[in-house]
Amino acid sequence: DYNCVPKSLAYTHRGGYYFINCKPDTTGAVPPQLIVDSVTDSVIGYNGDVTGTPYISPDGHYLVSIDDVKGLMKIQTITVRGEIQDAFDIHTNLHISDVAFQASFTEAHQYNVFGSSTTQTDVLFVELSSGKVKMVKSLKEPLKPDEWPWNSKNRLIEGSGLFGQYLMTPSKESLFILDGRLNKLNCEITEVERGNTVIWVGEA
Repeated sequence: DYNCVPKSLAYTHRGGYYFINCKPDTTGAVPPQLIVDSVTDSVIGYNGDVTGTPYISPDGHYLVSIDDVKGLMKIQTITVRGEIQDAFDIHTNLHISDVAFQASFTEAHQYNVFGSSTTQTDVLFVELSSGKVKMVKSLKEPLKPDEWPWNSKNRLIEGSGLFGQYLMTPSKESLFILDGRLNKLNCEITEVERGNTVIWVGEA
């Protein structure tokens, strides 16, 4: 009996796993993620000591878990046989609000991940194949969390499609378009307040 009240989850077709982030228990302790077999609906067990919100890359190969309390982004790989392997950890004080995956423009069949910040003006870039980290800076302040009561993602980041080059993330009064190929700011669209919902139409 795992006594897990699900808070968020992610699915990978590699192994057919659900990774479930549980809410804190009655003592306030956060249990590790649970792994559930999607075929049998049975609980396989805990994902080691990994905690936080899980995200899966579009190819199902990378599991990125964000634990805001620990200030930790944990990267794991999932093999074609469904084996879960630890890759690397990134310690950050950015307080990640949202993440977006983007296909690599330098390596075939690889992905990068971008993370926006709940409180700061920078976006985190991570090359998942190598662990290389870079910051895209000076994107102005995001909405305060209490100004976006609908969910915890007060600064989303959204890619422009599976093979798209651009990403968009808002600040309090602007929209920023990032160039994922060059990992830098492409342009700012000003006088857009609370633009924290984004839908791309077509590939860009």
